[in-house]
Amino acid sequence: MRAVRNTAEGVAVVDVAAPEVGPDHVVVHVTSSGICGSDLHMLEWGPRPLTFGHEFAGTLDDGSLVAVQPGLPCGACDTCLAGNPHLCRTFFEKFHGVTIDGGLADTVAVDPRCLVPLPPGVDAAEAGLVEPLAVAVHALNQIALEPGQRVLVIGGGTIGLASAAAAMPRGVQVDLSARHPAQQRAAEIVGAGREVGVDYDVVIEAAGSQGALDEAVDRVRPAGTILVVGTYWSPVTLPGAILQKEARLVPATVYGEHAGEREFAAAAGLLGTIPAVADALISHRFGLDDAPEAFRVAADRAAGAIKSSSHPAADRSRPWRAAACTRGSFDCCGAEPALPVGGSDLREPQDAASEPMIG
Repeated sequence: MRAVRNTAEGVAVVDVAAPEVGPDHVVVHVTSSGICGSDLHMLEWGPRPLTFGHEFAGTLDDGSLVAVQPGLPCGACDTCLAGNPHLCRTFFEKFHGVTIDGGLADTVAVDPRCLVPLPPGVDAAEAGLVEPLAVAVHALNQIALEPGQRVLVIGGGTIGLASAAAAMPRGVQVDLSARHPAQQRAAEIVGAGREVGVDYDVVIEAAGSQGALDEAVDRVRPAGTILVVGTYWSPVTLPGAILQKEARLVPATVYGEHAGEREFAAAAGLLGTIPAVADALISHRFGLDDAPEAFRVAADRAAGAIKSSSHPAADRSRPWRAAACTRGSFDCCGAEPALPVGGSDLREPQDAASEPMIG
């Protein structure tokens, strides 16, 4: 079968043996798999005999559509027993796409406990968005949002847009600060405001850069909250103004449970009720055989990339043109891409770092 890995020649689609499925695993036939900012950073780790992809979904042998939570808490360590499974000490030891084979492949062997059924109406081509939405859902659950509060999201990448979309049903006013025109258009699709002010109750830092952290401190109100969902791949300095404002800094990364509900399942439900999320986030679609180009485009935020999505199941039946129509159908209308492909600067610091380690 096909799988996408980082080889000595760079990102490549390689032929690997189909996964061996024991009694404690099931096969997922992948229909949707996203390329995350952390995947781009993992390229710097060099060649690895491991398949990319932690944002994926697919069908089981019986045809049911499921999203895959890429990692599971152990349930036995001190943090799990204390009710914080998202802080499990072994969470990443078996994490699809990072430490075990992921979803940029035709099929994946998955622990059944990772499976989350998807509600009716969710498109198989968009179901891979459950994972980044779960990151946003968990992050928002870490703070006490109240109806009527003002929220600013800094960063128009996948997690920033997902955070805006997940926040609005909670009755808050959301503005979003984004660098690139495609991100600004996507913010309007999810319903976020584009006029950025000051004295926000909550600022969500989703860009993962020094500049974004500085802006978050500038724009949060005194005694407000800064929710950090971006990953700092390089050290940052905490602005001194955060002390004068006595703002609260809250980090968030993966997902667990909240109020008795699995956050990954909550994200699946959110995707089913807010179809605009997929329209905003998925900027480019590719067949699995086009993975090298998909990675190149994913790194090029200035050229309009937000989320590059791969669809292995679709291109088994028909070839996909790179950057096919973004309307969400496997039957491409033949129109020109809604967003351009190309550009020369593939590693703008704020944009390449705008996604969390996972999500």
